[in-house]
Amino acid sequence: MSLDREALRQRLLASFRAEAAERLGALGDLLANWRESAASEEAIESLFREVHSIKGASRAAGVAEIEQLCHAWESLLSAVRHGDLALTPARVELCRLALRMVQHLHAGQAVERHDLMQMIDSLDDSTQGIEVDLPSVVPEAPEPPRDAARVKVAAEHLEALLYHGEVLLQHKLEAQAHARSLREHAQSFEPQKTRQMLASGALRTLRDNLSDMPASTQEGLKLLLDHLDWSMAQLDRLHFGATRLARDGNHTALGLAQLSDTLNTELQTLLLLSGSSLYEGMPSMVQDLASQAGKRADLHLRGESLQVDKRILDELRTVLTHLLRNAIDHGLETPDQRLANGKGPVGSLEVELFQESADRFELRVGDDGRGIDVQRLKAKALDAGLMTQVQVEALSERDALGLVFASGLSTSRMITDISGRGLGMAIVQETVERLGGRIELESNPGSGTCFHLHLPLSLSTFRAVMVRNAERVFAVPALAVERCLRLPATVIRTLENRPTITHEGEVLPLWPLGDVLGLPQPAMGQDEQTMLLLKVRGERFVLLVDELLGDQEIIVKSLGRQLVRVRNLMGAAQLGDGQLVPILHPGDLYRSAQQAEGSSLSQQSRPREGRTAQRLLIAEDSFTSRGLLKAILEAAGYRVTTANDGLEAWNALKQGQFDLLVSDVEMPRLDGFTLTSRIRADRELAELPVVLVTALHSAEDRARGLDAGASAYLAKSGFEQDSLLDAIRRLI
Repeated sequence: MSLDREALRQRLLASFRAEAAERLGALGDLLANWRESAASEEAIESLFREVHSIKGASRAAGVAEIEQLCHAWESLLSAVRHGDLALTPARVELCRLALRMVQHLHAGQAVERHDLMQMIDSLDDSTQGIEVDLPSVVPEAPEPPRDAARVKVAAEHLEALLYHGEVLLQHKLEAQAHARSLREHAQSFEPQKTRQMLASGALRTLRDNLSDMPASTQEGLKLLLDHLDWSMAQLDRLHFGATRLARDGNHTALGLAQLSDTLNTELQTLLLLSGSSLYEGMPSMVQDLASQAGKRADLHLRGESLQVDKRILDELRTVLTHLLRNAIDHGLETPDQRLANGKGPVGSLEVELFQESADRFELRVGDDGRGIDVQRLKAKALDAGLMTQVQVEALSERDALGLVFASGLSTSRMITDISGRGLGMAIVQETVERLGGRIELESNPGSGTCFHLHLPLSLSTFRAVMVRNAERVFAVPALAVERCLRLPATVIRTLENRPTITHEGEVLPLWPLGDVLGLPQPAMGQDEQTMLLLKVRGERFVLLVDELLGDQEIIVKSLGRQLVRVRNLMGAAQLGDGQLVPILHPGDLYRSAQQAEGSSLSQQSRPREGRTAQRLLIAEDSFTSRGLLKAILEAAGYRVTTANDGLEAWNALKQGQFDLLVSDVEMPRLDGFTLTSRIRADRELAELPVVLVTALHSAEDRARGLDAGASAYLAKSGFEQDSLLDAIRRLI
């Protein structure tokens, strides 16, 4: 959908008129009471601030006449503000006349061009210290329009209403929980009522035959029957009371739900604004920035009709401003550069809002510029000391793109008014995560860059996945959860001293949630395990939890000023039964997981707890295979030494003490078969277990290895780390 520029202009004008009316009223009061307030610095500052704000608003709305007049007026007040001029009675009267002319223009009434220029000249002359004659033709100030259908409400009062609305919503959830409990309580009487009906006949027969019984038992039975009658009467009364309470509780819960939902709907009507309010002022800002940078840009806006929580849109204005500034400064090329690259001279910026699901939306910001220079990002990260050379070289393309969010890192060659300080993208990421969202980045060299911001539609409530871990319940924002998994414990592998799983062909790191949060982690059984697959800052990882409790809508509660920022937590939620549940911060979880030392999973699999770890020797000429084997065995708790070939391994065995040898077969200088034969022929090493891990998997090769004296023979083509670990455990 193309941008309706006329509709946007009308919205800007309406916004300007509302703002200017308030500021003109404040100016009128200031000037009317000038004698009472005298020429205090505070009063002069207030005058200047109001005129400056009207000038800025009129520029954004395209009201040129008011902008020109306020510019001249602002210059006069600026000179007074800096002490270059005194605010004499003549200059105060000139300000009053200027105010009347601005009010006239604001009301939409025509002002002769000659009169407007005369007022501007008078203000300019007065700024220069020249005595001026007051303009003779100034229209009377119009009667300020009044909108009886609108009432101004202070922001703090609206926040109070929102708070009370959330409290009412919490009471609704509690009332519904109590109503369920009362229904269950009333239903619990039904089996007893059935038994009472079945027993009533037998009791009646017993009472009728009471006179036939021995006198010694009649009195006791009579007392017992009387007690049973009383008990059944009590049961009837309790059943009736429970049924009535259940009915009343259900009625109260329904009433509260209706009241809460109605109030919430009305508050949402106040809070929800169309996406067009986010876009206001952006086209003019883009054109100004492009002109400053010597570039040309077209801004295409879509999704203006999407309704989003005002508080989220307010936060996103800063985010969108940063992204557009970066796109112009870093992304778009100059017209000459674009033509040289086979593009049109005018760059394209795309901003789109669209709804992803019932409770979330996406803000997409893209450009067709040069894309992100990954190599330059890496070099900057290295120069800034954020990473070492080894870490930089190990970065994948996706990880390298993530460097744009590092605080203090900028690829701009100089600091300008537009960008260059390296803080903007860090602010963007922090803001999105604080709102409970996530951000993704795509960039193609020469084709452009696109940011995808996934966010909740409302800040009051959002959906969360509820999990139990270490006897505690936690809420994880559903926006960060890609999938919930139930997998057997056997899928967990240890790679580079870290538990992992392979999902859809991708190896993903896995951390028990208890380890990440510093809570006791129970021993893992062999049955199916519950896992959450999360995606944070483009990184996918898996959390192991004890139990998945489902997903539900929760009310987000702040932790208060004393706990404004607690690691791993973004807030709390109170469930309908009164239980207070922490809401986990996905970004913090990933950072905490990376910093966690060791894993309870690795510790559970370590051999022979309480004893000194066995020493193993690896003989492998392949650097990659040698590193993989070393990582697997060290993760399992063994002390590992490596050798580059068979001869180096033989020398190591003669010089040191080892509990087992893991060897390749095809190696230079001394192959694995010959090395094994030497070991078996040596009196000191003859009993050393030898595991051959090789690509030679034919029956003849296996027979040759066993003939040489190998304790185990594993083929690399079907090699699994569990097979190697099982073989080692059996041998030592």
